[in-house]
Amino acid sequence: MELMEMLKNIFGGEALTFEQFAEKVNQSADVKLGNLAGGQYVDKNKYDDLSKQLKTANANLADYDPEWKSKLEQAQADGEKKLNDYKFEQAVEKAIADSGAADVVSVKANLDMSTITQSEDGAITGLDEQLEKLKAEKPFLFKSEEKTEPKLNLGAPTPGAKKTKKGGIKNAVHDFYNN
Repeated sequence: MELMEMLKNIFGGEALTFEQFAEKVNQSADVKLGNLAGGQYVDKNKYDDLSKQLKTANANLADYDPEWKSKLEQAQADGEKKLNDYKFEQAVEKAIADSGAADVVSVKANLDMSTITQSEDGAITGLDEQLEKLKAEKPFLFKSEEKTEPKLNLGAPTPGAKKTKKGGIKNAVHDFYNN
């Protein structure tokens, strides 16, 4: 029914008071009033069109990748494994550095990583035994505790250098060859 015809049926060709208008609107099955400024009204055709579009989109998404959940779980598991591997590598490298290694990479290259494990609490097992064996077999991979005196003292303020007589390099060379 068209709007003007609907209004003609309500008013009936006469002027109405507000009370009369409200009564006729409430009695009419063809009329529903709504405040469009509040946004609660949507044209039925628009609503139906959007509902169809939503159903079509949801149907397309459902068929898009039925294995998305398993792929997501696999990606999460892979990420967790990479993170745990990284934490393990960092813990091993820190333990090697704390053991006094001169070069962490060189020491690590001499280890059998398949026998080294990390427990839930983060403790590394199997590393200490290999490090002790490596210190005995290849001590050059680790920093030594003994400090060596410089062989030639040139008279400069070098830490650990002995003071020489005045005269600089000439006296230093003389002292070196004569002692």
